[in-house]
Amino acid sequence: MPLRITWTRRALKLPQEVRDELTIRLERLHPYFPEMTPEMKVGITRFYDGLAFKSNSGKVRLWVNVHRKRKGGWAYPTYWTIAHEMMHLAQFNEDRIPGGERATDIFALARLPTELIDDSPSYLVITQDIRDDWSDRHSKLAHELARESVRLRNNGLRKYASWWEDEFERRILAVAPPKKKRRAKCA
Repeated sequence: MPLRITWTRRALKLPQEVRDELTIRLERLHPYFPEMTPEMKVGITRFYDGLAFKSNSGKVRLWVNVHRKRKGGWAYPTYWTIAHEMMHLAQFNEDRIPGGERATDIFALARLPTELIDDSPSYLVITQDIRDDWSDRHSKLAHELARESVRLRNNGLRKYASWWEDEFERRILAVAPPKKKRRAKCA
């Protein structure tokens, strides 16, 4: 079922090409979250990267941070940020998907193809140097471990997010140990 997007008043003030780009991103991600209600209102937030809401009447809102850059052009949310929020929208309609931010990261990582994991997970513990230098290799490993983590959860492992964090760090360090900082010599 295709997405039916409406815009908040503030979002309607964005240029049409900006709303078109957000629509492209939302539609590209939508197939990975079939539990999600296909009708949503999209708004703009400046304080958070993204937010997802569901009203008592069942209507959903997705707010994302999009803004004009100082040097021109527009800054859009990453595919990862939008996917994380769309996972929340899927959680609203499916009891079998656990709540919580770390669970949201795990389940979104497990669903997305690696080319759409364009940023580090939002809430899983990852060292800052890996966050700063996120790569395709990290995306591939994050996806594979998330799929395994969900499988382990389905087989009874309660601390599947901690397992993911430990395993991700172990495998990253096995391939590329951290560089030792050189000490300054005393004169």
